[in-house]
Amino acid sequence: MKIDVPAGSDFPVENLPYGVFLAKGNEPHIGIAIGEQIFDLHRATLDGLFDVQFADRKILTAPTLNALLATGRPMWSTLRERVTELLQPGNDEIGRSGDPDRLFVRQAMVQMVMPFEVGDYVDFYSSLEHATNMGKMLRPGSEPLLPNWRYLPIGYHGRSSTIVIDGTPVVRPSGQSKPPDAQKPSFGPSRSLDIELEMGFVTGPATEHGVPMPIDAARDHIFGMVIVNDWSARDIQGWEYQPLGPFLGKSFATSISPWVVTLD
Repeated sequence: MKIDVPAGSDFPVENLPYGVFLAKGNEPHIGIAIGEQIFDLHRATLDGLFDVQFADRKILTAPTLNALLATGRPMWSTLRERVTELLQPGNDEIGRSGDPDRLFVRQAMVQMVMPFEVGDYVDFYSSLEHATNMGKMLRPGSEPLLPNWRYLPIGYHGRSSTIVIDGTPVVRPSGQSKPPDAQKPSFGPSRSLDIELEMGFVTGPATEHGVPMPIDAARDHIFGMVIVNDWSARDIQGWEYQPLGPFLGKSFATSISPWVVTLD
């Protein structure tokens, strides 16, 4: 079966990202983008195309990627190899599976939803230029970079409930802020709304509590990457963040791309 992939597409057979879309009846299905289409892994699994690799069909017919994330890199690689094999020009397994058209849907015809349930996330302060600019904003007149920045990863645990799929409306937050020339803070909507374009890593399987993970094993836990739009209310953040770090002003909304690009 030949699948048309437009020239210059972000999703050729060499790059097959995972996502979750609403199928008929608003049932979430795991899918893989190829060209302008989505290969429906849910239906392909029910057609038996992954029975050799996945004895448990529930992993790929789940409403999110979480069960797949928990399986680990060997299974991720096995699945990627199988999907790539199925979608290669000249492979007719999909065509022999019954009705191949039911396994594909146009991306423009469906609604994408959150591809996974977020248990936790950490936001890192990893760019020298960004950290310097933020230091000038939040600590004017003093050294922009604190001494620890050059020696350890600076990050904070954000609220997982703020992570939404791209396209979700973002509401301007209200909170306390105190301009430098004001004697006391006032409450009101943020006047310094800020957005950062970032890269997010999607990880799994879970680590064991109390057991350190060596740096050499990090890749075994990184499933893929998403584009992240991180929203902040800088005026609220500047007043409230010391001494315990970000609270209401930071990451009141974090929108991610619907497709998870894997490392395989």
